[in-house]
Amino acid sequence: MTESHTEDDQKEIRLPSPPQIVQQLRLTSTDASSLGKIIAQDSELVTEVLETINAPYFNLVRKISSIDEAVRFLGQDRITKLTTARSLRSAFIVQSNTFLEDIWSSSNRVAIVSVLLAKELKKNIAESAYEIGLFHNIGMALLFKEFSNYRTVIKSAYKHESGAISAFEKHHLQCNHADIGAKLADKWHLSKQQVLIIKNHHSSKWIIEQFKQDNDPELLESIAILKLAEQFSHLSGHIAQVPINHEWKVLSECIMEFFDLNDMKLEKLKRKITIELSEIKI
Repeated sequence: MTESHTEDDQKEIRLPSPPQIVQQLRLTSTDASSLGKIIAQDSELVTEVLETINAPYFNLVRKISSIDEAVRFLGQDRITKLTTARSLRSAFIVQSNTFLEDIWSSSNRVAIVSVLLAKELKKNIAESAYEIGLFHNIGMALLFKEFSNYRTVIKSAYKHESGAISAFEKHHLQCNHADIGAKLADKWHLSKQQVLIIKNHHSSKWIIEQFKQDNDPELLESIAILKLAEQFSHLSGHIAQVPINHEWKVLSECIMEFFDLNDMKLEKLKRKITIELSEIKI
């Protein structure tokens, strides 16, 4: 089942509904045994979720061998976030398409780096940061399917020296992947805060304003970790083969100040994350 959204004169974009299992997990408050049974309906998803939970970047104290054990160990909120995030791939990514695979692999890398950063910076938002990382660019997959020239447009957006990626997309397509991704995230029952971050993750003005206002700490941590993860993952290079992240040049000062980072500390942090990535072969 899909739902249509329009804004101004933009082309109709169809938003797939979340899988039934995600609907059940998001909208049901139940005991651990019942949650495990919900996820166990999909054997492939069970494998995906267990692989994610046991991945070295989450660095759990012991290996989780079953979904029931995962639910007991992590709790409903954390297991639901991970299950929702992992459901995205099968819903949107066509493996025979290079660009869609690039979107997924780069988003997966950002999500993993976000987890590593959350743990390194001692911020208790690893699962939420992982979810934001996987969802933040999923609007690209939807727009790619709707616009024959989308690949050209998004590459040009990353190359533009203004760093205003969403504005560039809006100018050429009357919509942008951040808005579409936020609508999808809302439909897939992510939190209002996560939806807000996805919607504005390419709005430098909005991001800087949040730090100026000294807003909710978790909101600021989530924004800062996402933008750091994009920078450390060299996202502009993966998506558009652009050597310079023009957006980072606009945002780096407020994000580095928030985490009390200077150039030396930033480089040290990046080296540590890069080593951790190489050790887990990502």
